[in-house]
Amino acid sequence: MTEQNLEEDNKIESLSSNDVLTTIYDVNRAIFRHLPIHSIDLCSLVCKSWAHVGHLIKTHRHTIHSLTYPTDPLSTIADSSYLLSDFDTFISCYIHIHLWSIPYLALVVTTNSLDRKGFHSSSDCSLRPAKYPRRSHSQTTASQTERHNISEALIHHVNKSCKVLTVVSDGIIASNDKNQSNEIELNDAVGILLLPKFPPNILGIYPFEITNKTPISNNMSRSDLHQLLGCVPDDISIRCVILFYTPRLLQTQMNNCIKKLLEYYSSEVVIIGGYINRSRYDDRQSKHKTLLNNACGLVLTGDRTHLNIRQVVLKSHIQTREAVRDKLKELKSIENEQCYLSFGIQVSCVGRGVDFYHQESNVECSEFQKLFPNTSLIGIFGNGELGHDYLLNDNEASQQQQRTTKESLKDLFHTYSTIFSIISLRM
Repeated sequence: MTEQNLEEDNKIESLSSNDVLTTIYDVNRAIFRHLPIHSIDLCSLVCKSWAHVGHLIKTHRHTIHSLTYPTDPLSTIADSSYLLSDFDTFISCYIHIHLWSIPYLALVVTTNSLDRKGFHSSSDCSLRPAKYPRRSHSQTTASQTERHNISEALIHHVNKSCKVLTVVSDGIIASNDKNQSNEIELNDAVGILLLPKFPPNILGIYPFEITNKTPISNNMSRSDLHQLLGCVPDDISIRCVILFYTPRLLQTQMNNCIKKLLEYYSSEVVIIGGYINRSRYDDRQSKHKTLLNNACGLVLTGDRTHLNIRQVVLKSHIQTREAVRDKLKELKSIENEQCYLSFGIQVSCVGRGVDFYHQESNVECSEFQKLFPNTSLIGIFGNGELGHDYLLNDNEASQQQQRTTKESLKDLFHTYSTIFSIISLRM
């Protein structure tokens, strides 16, 4: 036996069982860090030790995912895109390979046409005996085909704690898994933004739904307003409200809601939203039937040291790519560059698409992507836009000036405009 072998044997004998276990634990943890969620879940079934490591890894992951179905939505869409099996295959593949964090909320935008068609599943009954041989062919086909809306198709793939908020509009803006954004006006497509659960001081996410029968009185308290908007705790300040609603049924309620937001938060709250065709919200807990014409949205909270929100309005006079780029540059800040995670919201008028830019597509979202190449973007084309410029700086005087600038309800509503909001997180 050589001297080197003797030395190695002595080192092995000097290691205690605790040292070996600690080394194995560190190795497992290092390996788990490179695995997607699906693989970690499979590994967690091996033993308690692996399950413990997997739990710790998943708890500390905070990745924002974006995907578009189909991946190239501006190309000609084949008939198979409406088959539930194709959508299932696409989502399953993405989750098994790319899902890095457990989703807490799925924000879904879908085109009106695709929502009406839905995804269709059909069962192969060729090997089954015919119960009703006298049925016509059309009757048999109808009985074998089921229609599923976007929410129903997606819910089967996400964890049971993931809430799903679906917004339906004539056109959508969505990013695929490579952060390539598209403004989809004519083709059928769905965009999905998967947000994990963050520490509350970094980002609190409170989805909400408001029916047309919900009373919003002029004397509503701040606490009641918080309960209305996703049950936000009274001791937490609302930083941003993303609001979607149908104009005919909920105009009065939404106006009253926005008035109360401005009353209690003045200009400290960021408001963005627009008119949509319909929405669906499934909190995965209540058993009531989902309605289609409710207002819905998200409330965002978080400490100013961790959560930075900036927003600009591209008004009707901004009509060239250069003007769009100059306006979007106002969203750039030192905070944006230093933040680890971010996502963007775009709400555009249906009149600001391809026709507005002389048959050039993706003008506005592509300019945003050039400035923020690592930021996922999601949004809608609506029939009215809700928002305002919000460019809060670190300068204390600028902050104080913005707080004292009182905004009115009419200042928030626009036509032929686009509103961009970027939400940046410093972890």
